[in-house]
Amino acid sequence: MSIRTRFDWAILVAVLVGVSSFAMPARAQDETNLAGYRERFKEGLERYEAGDVAGALSFWEPLYRDLGPSRGYRIGYNLARAYEVVGDATREAERYESFLAEVASRQKANEAQDPLVAHEALQAQARLAELQRTRGRIRIVSSTPPVSVRIDQAEPRLSGFVAYLAPGAHEIVIAPGTADEHRERVEARAGGVVDVTPAPAAPAVIQRVPQEPPLGRTEDRLVRPFSSAWLWVAGVATVASGGITAAAYGNAISMHDAYAAPYPTTQTEVDRYHDARTLAYASWAVPAIFATATAALVTWYLLGKKHVRVMTAAQGGWSF
Repeated sequence: MSIRTRFDWAILVAVLVGVSSFAMPARAQDETNLAGYRERFKEGLERYEAGDVAGALSFWEPLYRDLGPSRGYRIGYNLARAYEVVGDATREAERYESFLAEVASRQKANEAQDPLVAHEALQAQARLAELQRTRGRIRIVSSTPPVSVRIDQAEPRLSGFVAYLAPGAHEIVIAPGTADEHRERVEARAGGVVDVTPAPAAPAVIQRVPQEPPLGRTEDRLVRPFSSAWLWVAGVATVASGGITAAAYGNAISMHDAYAAPYPTTQTEVDRYHDARTLAYASWAVPAIFATATAALVTWYLLGKKHVRVMTAAQGGWSF
């Protein structure tokens, strides 16, 4: 990334002066603060133009904190560009997000917007989208009380931030340097988010956040009213019910053979045979009912189908 020209920074100085003078009603105090802001910005600018971006950050970051995200939002944008130069994707994303939030707030209030700000907002959105697509995000969830967290060899920070990291495995150190220190290994994936909830003296709770699938093409799919497994269940039940009829007929035939001539029979035995025969005839109703139900299910399965249009995932992930 190339260093911004002196002309660009001159615009930023003008904006800084305008914002500061508008916000300070007391003229003497205003001049004192403006002089201090100008001097600190100038020293940082000299470092930046000399190629010492880290040195410039040491002046501009405190200046940004003094002004606040609202008054110093233009400095926030340039801080993000500087963090991009030094390779700190986490703070780069934070400054871009703060800048875009302030731009959106001013647009909502119908404030006049400098064309340069609109251009910078487009650049910030594009760069932030690229970071979200190419980096893995580890979200260190806020805790009460806040817990110090270190990721890999970076400087520890209090819980409640999102780290933008290169895809791969990363070491999360909870409460480093204390008796409660413990470590977790987390896999960061490009375009994904992993939540880590820190807790002193207890392992971190890691939860993967489901990601919405990338948009892709649409296609028609055939949807049945129910699973085909129900047809198998109905068919097996129909066949099994036929066993009841077979058993009833077998019992009636057995009695017929036992009570038939030349063997003597009693009226009681004759009545038992007639009852068994009647039961055998009636047992046909069971498989008939199951067969009818199965036929109805098959008809519903075949005729109740419909086509729906669904969105399929795109190959290669999100595009911007």
